[in-house]
Amino acid sequence: MKENIGKRVKLLTLGLLSFLSVGVYTSCIDDIPEGNRFTFTGELIADHLENDTAYSNFCWILEKATTGRNGRGSSMLTTLSTYGAYTCFAPTNEAINSFLVEKYNEWKESVEQHEQDNDVKIINTGIYSTDLKELSDSMASVIAKNHIIEMRCLISGAEVLPQKTMNRQSVQISWGYDSLENIPVPYAEGIKLLQWNTETENGYVHRLESVISPTDQPTSTLLSTQPAFTLFSEALEKTGFGAKLELLDLDPSYDGLGKYGTPFKTQSNQEPPYPETYYAGFTLLVETDELLADETKNHLNLSIQSVEQLEFFAAHWYGSNLKVEKFADGTFDIAKSTFDHKGDYTNKNNPLYKFVAYHIIDRALKHSSGRGSGGFVMENYFTPGDDGPDDKKFNSEINLPDTFDRYDYFETELPYTLIKVTKPLANHSAMYKQYNGSENRLRDEIVLNYAQEMGTRCKNEYMKHHINVVVEKYENTITRPGLEEFKNQATNGWIYTIDKILIYNDDEMATNILQERMRWDVFSLFPELTNNDVRWKLEDAKYTMVYIPEDYCKRLRHRNTDTNIYYLRPHVGNWGGGYANYQGDEMLVTGKYDFEYRIPFVPEGRYEIRFGFSTSDSRGVAQFYFDDKICGIPLDMRISNADFMGWFEESDNESENRKNDKSMRNRGFMKAPASIALPGDGGPKNMRYTPTALRRVIGTYDLNYNSSNPKDNEYWLRFKDVTEGGSETKPNEFNQDYLEIVPIKIITDPAKPEDIY
Repeated sequence: MKENIGKRVKLLTLGLLSFLSVGVYTSCIDDIPEGNRFTFTGELIADHLENDTAYSNFCWILEKATTGRNGRGSSMLTTLSTYGAYTCFAPTNEAINSFLVEKYNEWKESVEQHEQDNDVKIINTGIYSTDLKELSDSMASVIAKNHIIEMRCLISGAEVLPQKTMNRQSVQISWGYDSLENIPVPYAEGIKLLQWNTETENGYVHRLESVISPTDQPTSTLLSTQPAFTLFSEALEKTGFGAKLELLDLDPSYDGLGKYGTPFKTQSNQEPPYPETYYAGFTLLVETDELLADETKNHLNLSIQSVEQLEFFAAHWYGSNLKVEKFADGTFDIAKSTFDHKGDYTNKNNPLYKFVAYHIIDRALKHSSGRGSGGFVMENYFTPGDDGPDDKKFNSEINLPDTFDRYDYFETELPYTLIKVTKPLANHSAMYKQYNGSENRLRDEIVLNYAQEMGTRCKNEYMKHHINVVVEKYENTITRPGLEEFKNQATNGWIYTIDKILIYNDDEMATNILQERMRWDVFSLFPELTNNDVRWKLEDAKYTMVYIPEDYCKRLRHRNTDTNIYYLRPHVGNWGGGYANYQGDEMLVTGKYDFEYRIPFVPEGRYEIRFGFSTSDSRGVAQFYFDDKICGIPLDMRISNADFMGWFEESDNESENRKNDKSMRNRGFMKAPASIALPGDGGPKNMRYTPTALRRVIGTYDLNYNSSNPKDNEYWLRFKDVTEGGSETKPNEFNQDYLEIVPIKIITDPAKPEDIY
């Protein structure tokens, strides 16, 4: 039985990751015993495991397990005998024997209970015998893949490792102290490492005290096992979201090619890979039972203890025709109070349905980008160079200086709504002081629907209790009473506790939270790329781009067969030579393209829409369309620093710079944001200094969602190649870096002009 470390773990900030071209490295810890630090065996991982009798059971599992689906592919032991880059968490024989006994008993007891009470669900552990030789091929593959990462990972800091296991599970590393020797000891998914950082020719081996149990529960099922979330879990089931959150495989037949295409070579004769998987993903933001009871008692004189009370609370925010009845003592008579669709929980207009829907994001998001794919925001991310740990091809800390907040906007399961996600790094000290007098707490937090002015502009006075919602870190959550056993990683996503009740209010979002310039990295628009480890995945020696097949992203449509779309991973080039990109990545399109994507749902209103791109002599000419209507003259992406764009050199005279900005806007162009930078001669410079990074103003549009037909409420941006000529050696490339959607009030307010950032 693994230890419960939630009560006693001391998390240590023990260094930063540094990346080499061959793998991932973390900094050393001075007081880690030498014998556990860097042991070099001179063997391959498979050899090392087979030569140690303590791993004989694990080797048997690895030999039985296969790399592909349904028993296809070579054995995992054979894979670990090849030269590559791997990390193997290796459980001992005792660990595997204990695992088999535990899981077998868990299954057997549930069967016996089910025979007595049919309402008791049978727990399918996949283990039906304590005899290792009775282990199925499929279960052997699950166990093996759950312990192997296809990347070299040294262990030092408390973090989520930058790459998932072959079973698509993230591995969280935390640290505690050995009770006997009082030395720091790492834990992987709560399992103590008996030895770590044993180096072999093809990677690292970390010895485990117990088996890392395969995560076999989707988000809704995992939540239902947690006693602190009974109300929200029940609400999930009653509204129908419980079943929806069980989805994992979007297409079981997808194999990286299949019906989605055939291998494709770029103009540089590369064969970029397709996405390796095609899975769904979710992030679930939940309030504990305690929070729902306490917060509503304080702010609405209602201590929520049931789903019916939660629905009544939600009706104050999402309901229509609400008529409140009260008892003589002033408390609510919920049974006699009425509102539309009361009790009809699966109706999309029901208040409880809307409440739950806004807590679900359509992608699996780690709390931190963790130097790899899937974070709420990009932070502490860099791709490796060729000259050791200090050589970084792309560094997010330079690209996005910490004087600016990290942020993103995601759609939720509540139609036509966004949730704003921020890591507030800028110095909003007045805001920080309102959090227990601490100026720095929020600098290390992920905050939902962040408002710098702490709700002073709230249209509804009660909304101040429902903005600036902190997404609590896992390592902090499990130290709280009643949450020590909390697990937040499911097969298809993540579960996070939050510190306030999360509410969407149209007026508040339109006039406060989202009354700002909204900017999306173009590939953040497509959740499939986050859910399948395409976006922000660490660059390796094999490739720097991924081919996006037709129909892979539901919000991205090809309008002809000559369109080839690629995701270029975070990278840099020579300053001024292109590659001056927000978050380092970009969309590249080749061929005689014609494609479109749906823009995000923002609050109803009038907006200016902008297109961020970089110029290059390999680009072509693109015609823009909005809502299938042509937008101005075509954009020639081959031209930079052209007179007709009005681009100008920055000067020390800010007044003159603003005048030139206005002149440039009158021509339909803008410089790139000053908040984005790349290394250059003499130190980092922001992108306003390069003529190759620009914004095109597409136009001004009214965005409304009044139609009864949901498809009529969608707005699409279309791009069509209209270049004359072109060839295989000189393709008509298309590039997009980011999208901006800006409320007109931001642009036209003379008292507060839009900033350059």
